Amino acid sequence: MTGPLPARKDNAAPRPGNAVDVVVVGSGAAGLTAALTAAVAGKSVAIIEKSGYIGGTSAMSGGMTWIPANHYAAAAGLADSTDEALAYMRAASPPGWQETEDALWQAQIENGPQMLRFVEAHSPLRFCLTDVPDPFEDLPGAKASRILSVEPISKRILGVYRKKIRRSTVPQRLTYHETMAANLFRRPVRGMLGHWRTLLRRWRTDSIAQGGGLIVGLLKGCLDAGCRIELSTRVRALTLDETGAVNGVEIDRGGVRDVVHARMGVILASGGFEWDTEMLAKHFPSEVDFKSGPSSNEGDGHKMAATVGATFAHMDQGNIVIQPPIRYEGKLHGLPLRIHTEPDAIIVDRNGRRFASEYEFWVYDRIMDRDENGDLIHQPAWVISHWPMVRRTPLIGWLRHFQPGWLLKARTIEKLADMTGLPPENLAETVARFNGFARAGEDRDFNRGAASPYERSLASSLGAMREIDRPPYVAYRFRPSLLGTKGGVRTDCAGLALRADGSGIPGLYCAGNVMANPTGARTPSQVGTTIGPYMTWGYISARALLTRNAAR
Repeated sequence: MTGPLPARKDNAAPRPGNAVDVVVVGSGAAGLTAALTAAVAGKSVAIIEKSGYIGGTSAMSGGMTWIPANHYAAAAGLADSTDEALAYMRAASPPGWQETEDALWQAQIENGPQMLRFVEAHSPLRFCLTDVPDPFEDLPGAKASRILSVEPISKRILGVYRKKIRRSTVPQRLTYHETMAANLFRRPVRGMLGHWRTLLRRWRTDSIAQGGGLIVGLLKGCLDAGCRIELSTRVRALTLDETGAVNGVEIDRGGVRDVVHARMGVILASGGFEWDTEMLAKHFPSEVDFKSGPSSNEGDGHKMAATVGATFAHMDQGNIVIQPPIRYEGKLHGLPLRIHTEPDAIIVDRNGRRFASEYEFWVYDRIMDRDENGDLIHQPAWVISHWPMVRRTPLIGWLRHFQPGWLLKARTIEKLADMTGLPPENLAETVARFNGFARAGEDRDFNRGAASPYERSLASSLGAMREIDRPPYVAYRFRPSLLGTKGGVRTDCAGLALRADGSGIPGLYCAGNVMANPTGARTPSQVGTTIGPYMTWGYISARALLTRNAAR
């Protein structure tokens, strides 16, 4: 791909109609929240989207939104506070992160409830409180319900933009609650049939929920507030004024170069870099299986920020899951399903040994464990099970056809070991040991299903352990797939892009996956710790830009 142009000095008088107060690069949840915040304040806003569709990774997501101390919880009589949420963030964070991220955690948590009320006041977007608890329920400040799901909304309210919302790889007609009740992973046909009236009604009204619904609501708010949106327009460079402040962007629209001037500044919300092969190989410390965000996430914002002297952090972090394959827009993509938590499935490392409880919340992150030399110690890791698991989860049986060879099958454990490259004796011993634990009802190695409230919840709904003893035996790689990278431009607690010396870059703000995520891969919530915080950072950045650059 062609890289970004160097930042250039641009003192030319802007063409009429080609200057706005604020330019927002990207149309995901972070970018649209930033645009809405600026537009409601009476500023002219241009949203510039590289692809032909609106919503980015956010539109493809489940739309779950983690906002501590929100007004939905308060209305339900559930006590929470920003102080408790901050205590929980500190307790749940990896060692060493509080030293650099604490100020950002405070800003995020304190502004989250305000952002939520603001968005609901200026858009048709509405949420519903879920019963998904913080996963580390035994830590100080943990709460039973901080996650919100998006209520259904009709795309018809968008007029000409109705068909421009980026579609997802997962159905979005049902809400989170309806999807959980339908149990689509294990019984997709029965689950859909059980909700046929709801599905028919949503189809007739063209209503969706989840990430697509989130984007519909935010976009409607932006359009009503007067935002201008340009699709299929790639930002190639940031422009600078004579003082070195960012004052606009150079764009490529259908092969024609132009400049959009930003009187107050630019907010980058352009997504991650997972689809840029060179950047991923340089920064992410593991081979990657699948990616489940749009292929337009090529690190454009990162590259442009680098040309104006921005510094970066957490570039090795990502929103990691283990995904089955599916095709999307002609490319092999990952489908964001939690597919390894089955009672008759185990995870083994390259030595054929288990290295963690498979029900541990952070087990995704555990495959990134490294030794003192920085080398990955568990990879290649594998999920080992048997055919009854495949029969019980028909989506796995169907999705495996998108990539022949993704799901390996063998009549014996020894043959499966040969196919995976694992030591046969070790793998056979590991499976036999696990089967003994399953018969006894106690995992004496990792206390699976009982080590934490989160694990106990999984065990109560799925069962903790079941023997792996009915051939054929199956395996698939426990290799990280990416919902999105989480490393990016280091910002201050107002979203201002920083240089290596700690000074700010005037006129340049960042939100979403283009910024250095203050929580990294080890998130404090089961879901929602990208959408909620990124909307909050869009809100924070826009408010700071309006305040700091009011005189520009």
